[in-house]
Amino acid sequence: MAERRKLEDHLRACESNLFHPVSIWEDDQLIGIAFYWEWSTYRYIEYLAVLPELHGKGYGSQIIKKIRDSEFTIILEIDPLINELSVRRLQFYEQAGFQLTPYRFMHLPYRLDGEPQELLILSYPKMITKEQHQDFLSFIDSHVRNYCEMPS
Repeated sequence: MAERRKLEDHLRACESNLFHPVSIWEDDQLIGIAFYWEWSTYRYIEYLAVLPELHGKGYGSQIIKKIRDSEFTIILEIDPLINELSVRRLQFYEQAGFQLTPYRFMHLPYRLDGEPQELLILSYPKMITKEQHQDFLSFIDSHVRNYCEMPS
């Protein structure tokens, strides 16, 4: 739960013109959801999920391609490679053209009861530079953190 915002924080983020919550539908069936941020020349994919019963049917690849194919430099993070699921997630993004960068990201929790977690950074269409990584970290600190639970 610490990797999810509280509802009120998420609704506040939805009011930002930098935040893009997207639901993906096929006919009347929900396929998945994605949340991403856009600023300057960047698009940060914060969250992407396809309904579990639809995994392996190509929906995730279609969604990531639609979000990825733009004039933006795309950045996302994944969990460290500690189990089969995390390795499969890396392979999914690499097949979509993302590159694992040498940079790490200490993701602070969205909720007070969560713990920080070190994540791996991927980018598209090419590996981001150290300066671009710093731009990403600055954006997280100056914008994304505004929509997380903060101590009173």
